Amino acid sequence: MRKSSYLILLVIAASFWSCSSYYERNRQFQALIYQDKFAEASDLLAKSKKAKKKRNRVLYLLERGYALYRDGKYLESSKLFIEADYLIEDYKKQIGYEALSLFINPSVKPYKTEDFEQVMLNYINALNFLKLKDYESALVECRRINLKLIATAERYKEKPKYKEDAFAHLLMGSIYETTGDLNNAFIAYRNAYEVYKRDYVPFFEMPIPVQLKKDVYNMALANGFKSDIEYFEKEFGMTPKDIQKSESELIIFWNNGFSPYKEQFSIDFTILRSGNFITFVNPTLGYNFSFPASSVSQQDASNLSALRVVRIAFPRYVHRPLIYNRAEVSLSDKNYGFEMVENLDAIAFKSLNDRFGREMANALLRFAIKKATEMALRKENKDAAAILSIANAISEQADTRNWQTLPNTVSYTRIPLNIGENKIIFKAFKNGNQGSYSDTLQVTALKGRKYIRVVNTTK
Repeated sequence: MRKSSYLILLVIAASFWSCSSYYERNRQFQALIYQDKFAEASDLLAKSKKAKKKRNRVLYLLERGYALYRDGKYLESSKLFIEADYLIEDYKKQIGYEALSLFINPSVKPYKTEDFEQVMLNYINALNFLKLKDYESALVECRRINLKLIATAERYKEKPKYKEDAFAHLLMGSIYETTGDLNNAFIAYRNAYEVYKRDYVPFFEMPIPVQLKKDVYNMALANGFKSDIEYFEKEFGMTPKDIQKSESELIIFWNNGFSPYKEQFSIDFTILRSGNFITFVNPTLGYNFSFPASSVSQQDASNLSALRVVRIAFPRYVHRPLIYNRAEVSLSDKNYGFEMVENLDAIAFKSLNDRFGREMANALLRFAIKKATEMALRKENKDAAAILSIANAISEQADTRNWQTLPNTVSYTRIPLNIGENKIIFKAFKNGNQGSYSDTLQVTALKGRKYIRVVNTTK
């Protein structure tokens, strides 16, 4: 009994760590990022043994890669993102962790990135290469995005709300355009337009950026694609007069705020036995999930049927409000506004909602396996069963990990440049115009060249 009591105390002590969310365990890192102390944030992760463990390795690489990118260490950042990209592909091939997660919880396995996180990995790494003026490597990142989008579309045959990323196509078009590959730029812009129209407008309530329509039409004109020119003139109601021609242009992407983080919440279920099925029911929320009693042994099914109410943990996203709600840039006494091209906040919520049924099924199956084992043990050793019961309660945790330094939204604009030196003033405005943030972009423009710059607002 003394030994059993000691073990119970150890298990309870362990719960104080396991019950906290990933966001709560990384508050110090987040605080440094909020304060734009990116070098300190990177060093903090570099010294953390827990962050580097295999199950969190991908997140360590993504978070530290972001901190290094913001600190101007573009080559170092890129190396971490490339390693993360390879690890993600490697983890997809491993099935042992999937089986283990059924007996404990999803947090024991290496973190499986969301589809949009994989796209953003290549986005930020492309920005690294653009900073290094390595345009070919930036295009490689774009091609990797394209391959991921194709694989995502093939995997989700049931057509969820997020299976292609319109912004990724727009980014590809922008980089192709800066390298002079106008044919591929047109294809990418056209793909972006189609995804916005098909998915983003109905699912995320995002309007198609007017500037993108101009980009598609302009690239059709530049390539001399007559049938496409006629189609988009009719589609957009545009003529060549609507396209402002300039000898040099700047495309600016604005990364604003931070995407949502995950927290744990619990749902109470009543267990019902009906014929050959065991059903978990929550009438208030309208949840009703059944699985065959044959999924477990006859004795386990009987044990589960003896239970009445159980509580199961699930992950959910928490919105992080934006500090700035609009921005503009000015050059030569002219102002240019931004249009949103990616709403990661909306995509995150929709993506989790799309697969919530699958998350629920896995959580309920995990609970059934653990509870059946516990009840069977109780008949042989009550002390051991008590310890297992506490351990099961503690291990019944939702996976609250996610990449937490991604922007909340990405917007863009395109402005004509003067040949030679350009001083562009960027301003972001708080809600109600109660304050603003400003930055200066210096661009030395050559005739006929296109440029890309990025601004970030995090505080």
